Amino acid sequence: MHESFVAVLSSGSCGNSTLVSSPESALLIDAGISCRELERRLAAFGEEPSRIGAVLLTHEHTDHNRGARRFCRVHGVPLYGTSGTLALTPHDGADVVEISAREGFSVGDIAIRPFPVKHLAAEPVAFSLKINGAKVSIASDLGCLTDRVIREMSESNLLMIEANYDVDMLENGSYPDFLKKAIQSDRGHLSNDSASTLCTRVMCDRLKEIVLLHLSRDNNRMDLARDSVNSRLAEAAAKVHVTPTEHGSQNGPFRLG
Repeated sequence: MHESFVAVLSSGSCGNSTLVSSPESALLIDAGISCRELERRLAAFGEEPSRIGAVLLTHEHTDHNRGARRFCRVHGVPLYGTSGTLALTPHDGADVVEISAREGFSVGDIAIRPFPVKHLAAEPVAFSLKINGAKVSIASDLGCLTDRVIREMSESNLLMIEANYDVDMLENGSYPDFLKKAIQSDRGHLSNDSASTLCTRVMCDRLKEIVLLHLSRDNNRMDLARDSVNSRLAEAAAKVHVTPTEHGSQNGPFRLG
């Protein structure tokens, strides 16, 4: 029997994809790397495309949907997304399932709850999932923390949250001013500081692991992201393991239960 775990197949502007595996089924959240690379990285975690019951898209940006059409078409996997996301995602030849940003659904034994986030995209969402009583919350692209985001990501066993940039590195870096403003806007990306705030806001006894996603190659470092979150957790006397993801690399598995 398969155990329940989550693994990051890739994270960052080069491509994003997360594997969620349960005893009865498995799914991908985003497919921002090529079909061949998805197949290779699934195999590294002992998974086969035939066990993937769905690809769930958070939004339509290429670093989240690059391999979705081919993977879904080749392996007969349905592609799930909101109306706004699917309208801007190439999916000819694939079976598509339109979802609401506010209504839950299931894939096998995995219960999924989408929720809206603010990001520069048509109809972006993040997801919380429940697998055999364990809750996983995943939000890889969002510009700000809303009450809804905090509420939906509370009571998680595994929290996966964007920590895109260090404020000082971004402000003192080479990006043009308009891009710096876009990244820091409410529809841009989360800073290390904002990710740290979220972690402390949703902290609970059942939270055992925090995974930091979508770190910028130019405006962040793994040690800065990890230290920022650990510092805030220490202030709250919270003991949680924090794993920053390396840009483009595999991470995990993060076991549930």
